[in-house]
Amino acid sequence: MTRSMSIVTILALFGSLTLASLASAAAQDAPGAGGGVTITGSGMASGPAESASMEFLIVSQDAFYGGPPQAPEVEATPGAMARDTVRPIVDAIEASGAVESIEVVIPLTTEFYSQSPLARIDVTVANPDLDGLTSLVNVVTQAAAGERLLVGYVGGHFETSGCATLERDAREAALADAQFRGGIQAELLGVGLGEVVATADVDTFSVEALTYGAPVAPASNCDAVVSASSVGQFSPGATLPRFDPTSDSGQVEIHRQVQVTFAIDGAESTPAS
Repeated sequence: MTRSMSIVTILALFGSLTLASLASAAAQDAPGAGGGVTITGSGMASGPAESASMEFLIVSQDAFYGGPPQAPEVEATPGAMARDTVRPIVDAIEASGAVESIEVVIPLTTEFYSQSPLARIDVTVANPDLDGLTSLVNVVTQAAAGERLLVGYVGGHFETSGCATLERDAREAALADAQFRGGIQAELLGVGLGEVVATADVDTFSVEALTYGAPVAPASNCDAVVSASSVGQFSPGATLPRFDPTSDSGQVEIHRQVQVTFAIDGAESTPAS
């Protein structure tokens, strides 16, 4: 019994030492673990978009009143009634002359006790600017109101061929920000800021999640598609990040965060106590 317990104790001690060694090695591999000043810098770059994809979720005012939605009628041509209902909105968009293409998408399913869209209107705009997009949103909103309909959601996706330049500019701004913040941190610590010894990307989320668990398009073609389960908003039928003309720029924007570890370049002074 004693011999068996001794063996178990030795094995447990050996396992603990092994785990401690692994943890120590992992800590040494982490940025800044060997001593230094680690700072996260943020940078943004923007430029005009060459095209924009916009989507408008059209909701019936009746969806907000009267309990659960009624069972849909069987149609000879599925979605025909919804297309006829939103036709005045499509006509208003076409009359504005602001878009290259228009497509009406009818949702295949409805949500119980929620504002499921009657239809989604997808449009493409060439060389968009904020004034033109704001005008387009106003046209859709007013046309919908005239038919007792609501615009439940506006989404936008912007494209450019200059992603490489914007990527470089955003990272350059993030590194400059880290250098600036690192200088302040080192001054407060009473040490000098040495050379860069490690860097790492920090994930940023510049888009909103629209449907849980499904991939959604980013705000521009310069960013990768993200999982909607990572950040949180729910809008049935939406496929693009929310666009708000009162706060968005109407341009392609890239946001980057970079973690930078600077070596400590020796003590300069003794920090005040």
